[in-house]
Amino acid sequence: MTIRSLLLGASAGFAIIGAAQAADLPMTKGEAVEYVKVCSAFGPGFFYIPGSDTCLKIGGEIRADYRAFAGNGFSRNDDRSAFNTQARIWFDARTETDWGLLRSYFQINADSHPISNQGRGGIYNSNRFTIDKAFIQFGGLTAGYAHSFFGFYDNEYGDTIWAPYYAEQNTVNLIAYTAQFGGGFSATLSIEDGRDHRVGGTSTPVDINGTLYGYRDGGQQIPDVVAQLRWDQSWGSIAVQAAGHQSRSGTNYSIDTNDDGVADTNVVVRRSNKYGYAVGATGLIKIPAIDNGHFIVEGQYADGALDYLGAGATWVANSDSFVNNRGRIDRGKGWSITAELGGNITPVLGANLVGSYIDTQYDHYLGNGQYGLKEYTIAGNLTYTIVKGLTVAGEVAWTHGKLDNAVIEDGELSGRSKYNVLQGGIRLRRTF
Repeated sequence: MTIRSLLLGASAGFAIIGAAQAADLPMTKGEAVEYVKVCSAFGPGFFYIPGSDTCLKIGGEIRADYRAFAGNGFSRNDDRSAFNTQARIWFDARTETDWGLLRSYFQINADSHPISNQGRGGIYNSNRFTIDKAFIQFGGLTAGYAHSFFGFYDNEYGDTIWAPYYAEQNTVNLIAYTAQFGGGFSATLSIEDGRDHRVGGTSTPVDINGTLYGYRDGGQQIPDVVAQLRWDQSWGSIAVQAAGHQSRSGTNYSIDTNDDGVADTNVVVRRSNKYGYAVGATGLIKIPAIDNGHFIVEGQYADGALDYLGAGATWVANSDSFVNNRGRIDRGKGWSITAELGGNITPVLGANLVGSYIDTQYDHYLGNGQYGLKEYTIAGNLTYTIVKGLTVAGEVAWTHGKLDNAVIEDGELSGRSKYNVLQGGIRLRRTF
């Protein structure tokens, strides 16, 4: 018998033994593997979270901004050019329930050296993470950090890329309920954190030249109340809104009206609670001849609630309240209007043209008598889609302002003046 014969015989024996043992083993069914399934109920990009009936969509984008500034309103302390990169990621989770849609949305932004407002102050900010939005929706309820219901739409809709936009754009902490009445009619009542709607004011008392308004904010006592009525149709939308806002000063403090340190020139400002308000109306007309074509007009009036005008976007600071020439706290007043025309010129080229104006007044202002600010901005931008998910956009904006009782001298304000600011930039944007 050869070695080859022995090996073949041994192999055959092992095969017979293995088959016999396998026949004795119980038959088992393969364990089920749960794959991620597409959820088509809420549009593209959603998928079912394994083991649940919740649909989730994850998205993000990178924005690379390159900006330049010019104008007689700048001093050597202000930036003339500045770059910034921003990363965004968001999660949108939705579940259908017997009581309606349950939704949660979360977006976080990460900035590398974000640019200060229009380059002012030359501040080289450090890298930072911020919450852009974080809210829960259940039926008509909205709770969390979301766009104020005084605003007609979130400023990400279109409008400007960087240029000032004088209308309500804030994201605030709120709890709101929206009732749908059919026929496109809806009504919303929103309770919003008044601290998110403050404009001006300081946390510590300083002299009149240090704050321009001499007003010191105190702690919040009453939140803002916002109401909106809206009518949405295939041709467009109409909305009217109103808000109430408390300006609550801090403890008694004094203001050095001459900034000379002499006690007898100080004015003692008594603590005070002032209640302001804002009203507004918005109209949107869709332009069917243009893809995503739209024309929007927004107008607001405010008394002691200037955030609702978009006053935080102005070149020169505004304030809800100020100290008048009797040493008492009074309310700032003003109005603003914005018009926007935009749409897609071609399938890969979009355009927006925006004009915005704001006028604020501080009657009988301490130290200067009458004080007022008038400012308008004209901006235009183009966005070109290079490939799906990658765009390049450019914007140019010109801002002109006039101050009563102020003069610009080496970037500092005093007396009476006019100022002009020109800014432009390019944005590369990758979405996924």
